[in-house]
Amino acid sequence: MDLQLTGRSALVTGSTAGIGLAIATRLAAEGAEVIISGRQQAKLDAAAAQVGAVGRVRAVLADPGTPEGAATLVRAIPEVDILVNNLGIYEAKAFTEITDAD
Repeated sequence: MDLQLTGRSALVTGSTAGIGLAIATRLAAEGAEVIISGRQQAKLDAAAAQVGAVGRVRAVLADPGTPEGAATLVRAIPEVDILVNNLGIYEAKAFTEITDAD
């Protein structure tokens, strides 16, 4: 598949393992500069090495599931072309009922 992502940036949350890591790796292989985030430096470093083996990667130590972590991530990456929000486990709730704390 040719996604024409060269020159694009992609932020993938929940990207140090599982499907988030697979998505980040594929986006990098397709030419995007991929930004990954993680809560633990060792896992973040391992994920960055995997993604970096196929393309460009930038790693940010932050937990975007918290207000402080989200602010850290936004300060580090104020703009992106693609957002893959793979973070979190949520209860079923109407969008308009979801609070910032959720």
